[in-house]
Amino acid sequence: MGADSRHAGILDALRRRGGYAGIEELASGLAVTPQTIRRDLSELAGKGLLRRHHGGASLPSSIANTDYAVRHVENSAAKHRIARAAAALIPDGSSLFLTLGTTVEATAEALAATHRDLLVVTNSSAAARILGATPGMKVHLLGGAWQARNGGLTGATAAELAGRWRCDTLVTGVGAIGEDGWLLDYHEDEVAVARAMLAGAGRLLIVADGAKFRRAAPCRVTRPGRGALLVTEDVPAATQKALRAAGVEIIAA
Repeated sequence: MGADSRHAGILDALRRRGGYAGIEELASGLAVTPQTIRRDLSELAGKGLLRRHHGGASLPSSIANTDYAVRHVENSAAKHRIARAAAALIPDGSSLFLTLGTTVEATAEALAATHRDLLVVTNSSAAARILGATPGMKVHLLGGAWQARNGGLTGATAAELAGRWRCDTLVTGVGAIGEDGWLLDYHEDEVAVARAMLAGAGRLLIVADGAKFRRAAPCRVTRPGRGALLVTEDVPAATQKALRAAGVEIIAA
């Protein structure tokens, strides 16, 4: 099979698998070695036809996020390192907003393993389930429109309920982070809730793996400023410069 045929096969496999496939399954499906697939992925990524990830690749999109089930395994090790580092920044006895997202869920798991006295306000049913099973946690799950794709509650009702609370810290993930430092996401109904939480939070703590700097998303959430914390990995130089100029503290996990 020639390179052009393999490239077409890779892109077709990504479309058939909902936008993401691992290197091993691509190699098996095309009957070539993983090393060949890695070279092909690098070439296709260089042309902007896909995004490389640790262990696989996904189709690029500026209007649709990668399938939620895929994002649970995408960059999983990095997300858990980020989650542990973020949890270490949160003192016992504090109050938290938690938004939607797989890295936020990982942070909830890290908090459940290390903390016992938190008040948590969230629109993530997954985060509520994780922390609600932990002794000493006080968890408030916001009502709103149910999102089957990620187990979230969103929209005007969730945003209004979030606005009734004042918490020490907002822990949030993002769909993407722009080169200018803007936090971006894909769904306006989710962004509305995040903004309501941000308005009632004393501190912003962003958790984002390195893939978020290589994505684009259409909805602006906020441009973080002085006092905000970003726990992440592999920040591009231009974005790092913009964030530091705005007063954001960057913590490498």
